[in-house]
Amino acid sequence: MQDQRCGQCARLLFKIESDALNGALNIKCPRCKAHNHLRPQQSPLSKRQERDGKEGSSGQIRRNQPAPATAGNPRNTQGEPL
Repeated sequence: MQDQRCGQCARLLFKIESDALNGALNIKCPRCKAHNHLRPQQSPLSKRQERDGKEGSSGQIRRNQPAPATAGNPRNTQGEPL
């Protein structure tokens, strides 16, 4: 069991077992009226699986590259703005 407390005043809002929360939860604290937004935590393994499907076709992670030169965005040969 885990205690879920208000992020503003630390009042105990509820107790929950791990993996019991499936969707997002929004609770208003009765003491300080702050809204507390809770979401289930994803395991690092599931994040890795999601990222693997979004890589480039060569299997490498894409890096930010300068935008190609256009009429409204001229650049020199090094890719820097003129």
